[in-house]
Amino acid sequence: MPEHNERGLVPAAALAEIGAAVRIGTGGRLTLSGAAPDTVDWLAWAAGRLYGLRVEPVRGEADVAVSTGADAADLASVAPATGVDPRPEPGADERYRLEVAQGRVLVSSTSVEGAFRGLTSLVQSVSVDADGDVWAPEGVVVDGPRHAWRSLSLDVVRHYFTPDEVRRVIDLMALYKFNVLHLHLTDSEGWRLESRAWPELTRPGPDGTREYYTREEFAGLVAHAACCHITVIPEVDLPGHIRWAFDAYPELADGTEYPHPRLRYLHPDSEAARRFARDVIAEFAEAAPGPFLHLGGDEPFGMGHEDYVEFVRLAHQWVREQGKRVVGWQETARAGALDSDDVLQFWIGAPDEFDPEAIKQTVPEEFHSLVDQAAETFQISPGDVPAATEAGVPVLLSPNSRLYLDRPYADGCADPAQEGDRDRLGLPAYPPITVENSFDWDPAETAREAAPGTVIAGVGAAVWGETLTGFGDLAFLLLPRLPGVAEKAWTQYRTGWSDHRGRLTGHEPLWEALGFDNHFRPGT
Repeated sequence: MPEHNERGLVPAAALAEIGAAVRIGTGGRLTLSGAAPDTVDWLAWAAGRLYGLRVEPVRGEADVAVSTGADAADLASVAPATGVDPRPEPGADERYRLEVAQGRVLVSSTSVEGAFRGLTSLVQSVSVDADGDVWAPEGVVVDGPRHAWRSLSLDVVRHYFTPDEVRRVIDLMALYKFNVLHLHLTDSEGWRLESRAWPELTRPGPDGTREYYTREEFAGLVAHAACCHITVIPEVDLPGHIRWAFDAYPELADGTEYPHPRLRYLHPDSEAARRFARDVIAEFAEAAPGPFLHLGGDEPFGMGHEDYVEFVRLAHQWVREQGKRVVGWQETARAGALDSDDVLQFWIGAPDEFDPEAIKQTVPEEFHSLVDQAAETFQISPGDVPAATEAGVPVLLSPNSRLYLDRPYADGCADPAQEGDRDRLGLPAYPPITVENSFDWDPAETAREAAPGTVIAGVGAAVWGETLTGFGDLAFLLLPRLPGVAEKAWTQYRTGWSDHRGRLTGHEPLWEALGFDNHFRPGT
């Protein structure tokens, strides 16, 4: 029997009766029956990568048996998920039952996806001794998600991540039961999805390097995510955050007079801007595997209110013409175009109110007018979620006060070698918070505070790349906070920090096996 495995389930299960470890396999292998082909492939990869185990599919009796023919009544003790279903084929029940006894494991669900979620719990739980015997805690887990939408937004513009690096992020997300990867693909610093209509958007960098995803590479990411039951939602950020496109195609200005030389946005009266937006929306919709396309819409600095409203309404229409539903950052509520089929992403969370005078103290005077332009946008942000709620638009909770994972850490470092990373990484404008404080919130309370009666679409974290220089930096910002986000999105009840921290003990080797070696090691 291996040494005591202190690693617990994260996210916490709805119902769990777990005892001492029992042997479920021998000889450094597990036999598996009943699983879908993609699930077999994933389990073989995960068990091999994390534990050095072989997984052998068999017919008949097996160490791990999977059934997707469960009676729904057997799962009725766990409430079904609420919110908006983001999947290409909505409706599959993610609830599962995991039974572990001496010499056998049974994972049962009414769906392939539910069985997959059960196997991720098994993968977290196992350990292997020196003789190659495989152990897992004896008992029964019955579980299912609180929220139907559980996402991570990854900024691949400010720092480009290769397809292999994005796949690593997907693998980590799968382990913690996320089901949406929101890829922020366009901004003023770059354009990361190949465009055939406007090819200069993905022009080579100054050193000749290619830092964008070809259509084939992006389709490969979508396919890899789908095997993990994760839906990729691409974002094309319009009408602001668009300087890169203007640098490639100056004609997009089309005579528009901007209030500052550094401000650019797509004006609805510009024929070139309208054609551009319609073209790239069509390209992104073609690449999107699911029902949603994210059109951005945040921080339209310097843009007149009526112009912004008109542009968002046009963009919403063009997305719908492509057969997609819209996700928009919270500012898009001001256009009055979103409806109950869409999703508003709430991100401006207290206590991060915009303080223009404080910011002016940190930037040259030439940028003070830009700060004032930004202040005008943030000043009216408290009305965004109430407006969406009144219109019946579901809200994806991504408050930057808790779920922006590029926020600096306030914790000390258990590893002195990480002091430099802690001081360097994270957006300086955000006050640092501890890992414990980032966990100290509840989706229902947050929604009520934003606007009574808000329909919660789900929970979404985000990590932005302004301070990143490589994948190790991403690992530092994501972990150990991302599993805490997963728990808020998945777990049916509110868990406490000490409980969560205790179950997270022992997960570090899993992160390192997945290539996230530089995860932050907070001091006690």
